[in-house]
Amino acid sequence: MLTKAAVVGRPNVGKSTLFNRFIGRKKAIIHEIPGTTRDRNDYEVNWKDKKFIITDTAGWSSDVTVFSKDMAKQLDLAVGKADIILFVVDGKSGVLPMDYQIAQQIRQTRKKTILVVNKIDTQAEESKGYEFYELGFDDVVFVSANHGRNINELLDKVWSNIKYDRRSKKTDEILKIILVGKPNVGKSSFVNAAAKEERSIVHDAPGTTRDSLSVHVSFNDKEYILTDTAGLHRGSKTKDDMEYLSTLSTSYAIDDADIAVLLADASQGIGETEVKIARLLIEKRKPVIVAVNKWDLIEDKEEAAKYFTEQLREKIKFMSWADIIFISAKTGQRLERIFAESELVYKQYTKEISKEELNELVREAVAKKPFVRKGKVLKFKEYAQVAVKPPVFIFSVNDLELVHFSYERFLENRFRERFGFKGTPIVLKFRQFFRIKNESNIN
Repeated sequence: MLTKAAVVGRPNVGKSTLFNRFIGRKKAIIHEIPGTTRDRNDYEVNWKDKKFIITDTAGWSSDVTVFSKDMAKQLDLAVGKADIILFVVDGKSGVLPMDYQIAQQIRQTRKKTILVVNKIDTQAEESKGYEFYELGFDDVVFVSANHGRNINELLDKVWSNIKYDRRSKKTDEILKIILVGKPNVGKSSFVNAAAKEERSIVHDAPGTTRDSLSVHVSFNDKEYILTDTAGLHRGSKTKDDMEYLSTLSTSYAIDDADIAVLLADASQGIGETEVKIARLLIEKRKPVIVAVNKWDLIEDKEEAAKYFTEQLREKIKFMSWADIIFISAKTGQRLERIFAESELVYKQYTKEISKEELNELVREAVAKKPFVRKGKVLKFKEYAQVAVKPPVFIFSVNDLELVHFSYERFLENRFRERFGFKGTPIVLKFRQFFRIKNESNIN
């Protein structure tokens, strides 16, 4: 098991900024509104050939609300599972009463704790932070998470407290699966069911999940990184800064994922929001599995399955290659199929076609359906697969103007009939063929 380091502290001391600095990109949402971070957020960090899990947490707060109780539970779980605690305080505001309260609770855990005095932008400002030694921790690092000051020193301190596990898997060996969909379709419930614990706060109020939440889960002795995301809305405009940042966080998370699971509500069908999300996934060229959740609430399952399949093929024709799986995050029905299907889809996403197989397919396609336009015949001069994730094929043709979308669709269908490519987009690119003349023939 990898060492786990939990980032804790009161609200707005810079925990999420520090988390983003550790992982090298903007994953966690940052906003001045207290309570922006609500769930535990895991990410694997590799520093000087040692790996550890960094966990962002909600701010330690004395406020009592429905959400704060859930957030406090997530915080307690994070601290309980952590090997190292990074206690973050605000170097500009000085020691506050809540800092003493948090310090007392941390000391009771008897876990290795590094006190991180944040917002110290220069060495001259470090003298302001000496009062934090009153909290009773020996290991103190003065940093500026916003500017990156002394982050390497902090990483070195974490590094010196973790054990190197040669058996740990490489990050690129673990499939990263992202859950996307509109609010309240059950993404957080899916994460909790897969993790077999409450990792994501579940509530009826739309917008409960604000940030993209990554969780390490295991199925059939294989590890996965499962990412919950904020619900995406149908409209193009966002209501406020928080909704905009949530959407941005989801977009970044999709970029980072290997496979997307598009969740729909069994009681609502495929609507405009699902179509919009599907188009976003196509733009980002991600493999997709469509999962219809809350299947336990449906009575006539056979008729409903037929209806959903027809809806998918009709409203999202451009994603007809995606499989549809009917699940229940509440009961755990068919969740294992999502992970099994993800393995199969990823193989399609990374599939390479040999030159011989490609030659045979093109010859057969041209023989079956030669394309003639304006009295000219479309001819393929050169062609090759040039990339995976997704598979990309380039065709050099005699006349680029002869390429018609209907023939592109015909070729794509032939590729899928022959090679499968289930669950993944494939890209066919066409360019004008130019023959290079022999210099000896030039006058």
